[in-house]
Amino acid sequence: MQSIAWPFRIVAVLAFAGLSMISCRGEEGAPRAELGREAMKAQMSEAIRIPKLSPRFIAIGSLLEQLTAENAPGAGEAYAEDLILVRSCEMRPFASAWAEIDPETALDYAIALKRIGSQRRREAISETVAAWAGQDRGKGAKAYLASLEPDSDDYRVVISNTIMGLAASGLASEATPLLASMPADDTREMLLFRVLLELVRSDAKQVRVWVDSIPVDAPNGLKATAFERAMALTIGLNPDYALDWFKANQFTDYANGKTIATLLKGLVEADPGTALTWLIELPNSADRDEAVREAAYLWLKAYPAEANEFLRENLHRSELRTAIFPYAQFMIKEDHVQAVEWALRVPVPFERARVLSQALVVWGHRDRPAVLKWLKEHRDVDDPVLESVSDRLKIEPREIS
Repeated sequence: MQSIAWPFRIVAVLAFAGLSMISCRGEEGAPRAELGREAMKAQMSEAIRIPKLSPRFIAIGSLLEQLTAENAPGAGEAYAEDLILVRSCEMRPFASAWAEIDPETALDYAIALKRIGSQRRREAISETVAAWAGQDRGKGAKAYLASLEPDSDDYRVVISNTIMGLAASGLASEATPLLASMPADDTREMLLFRVLLELVRSDAKQVRVWVDSIPVDAPNGLKATAFERAMALTIGLNPDYALDWFKANQFTDYANGKTIATLLKGLVEADPGTALTWLIELPNSADRDEAVREAAYLWLKAYPAEANEFLRENLHRSELRTAIFPYAQFMIKEDHVQAVEWALRVPVPFERARVLSQALVVWGHRDRPAVLKWLKEHRDVDDPVLESVSDRLKIEPREIS
């Protein structure tokens, strides 16, 4: 939720600032008198009920600029009484503004909001906690988190937004233990990515600094997931930087197959040829071999001429053995006779049988006698291949005996 809140906060502040500077001053340019609690409640209630969106935003923004520790509870009462009318874009700036002034009181208010506005309640808690976390290195928010039941919805909201508040304040290292305490699931993976985006927003160099600082033995596989998510982000921003970073860590346990696949995906989109040549330089592993196959397939699909030239000249290399299968499939359309020869070189038996059958059938539809002759000359061909080709080309046993 925080990733939505921050951009809006910036837009809201910019939009409200210029407009409300006019409304906060009289004709002579004198500052407007400070609103009391009851006056704030009354004016905020009127603002919330303005039907049209733009005038309502302007009115709310003007009042938020006049918010103080003394009159904020009045605004809170107006929000609570009309909570069902309040939109996310109206609750979030209010909760954040109050938290900047008095986070503990703002959080007490957010927690006490009635359940009819449960989504608004979560939004109020989120903004309050995020703002509070950036004020005291997260001490207050962490202390409050410790008082909650770990399985509760409030706990999940508070821990996520404490982490985001710390990250947005340049304190990602303070969030590391919290992230490590979370289960290694999709929720934490998405949260990690949002933390990385916040670091990029302030200083992209801090992405590597933070990820490198995570202990290798951090619970719940945090190091590996953070490294993979960081690769997913940086490969799109600066491929060379991402590859250099990976190479510096490629022999570690956390630079695993998922990370290789993530880098491959980003590289292939930008330069599949570079992706393949990078992969074959990696240490031999099942993960690398699978990535080589995927890179060859994607390169042949995206840039067939370039891929064909490179692979034809380099498929003799042992590092590229797994690329023979996609190349043989590619050759069926290019040259079905050569495809048969490439199919015979596919190292995995069931894959070899599959692509060889496909190539022979295509060839047979165009030149049946040639395929009959080939089958007679290759009597050692695997039975599954012979059965498949004979069935699909309607070949009688006597024709190849």
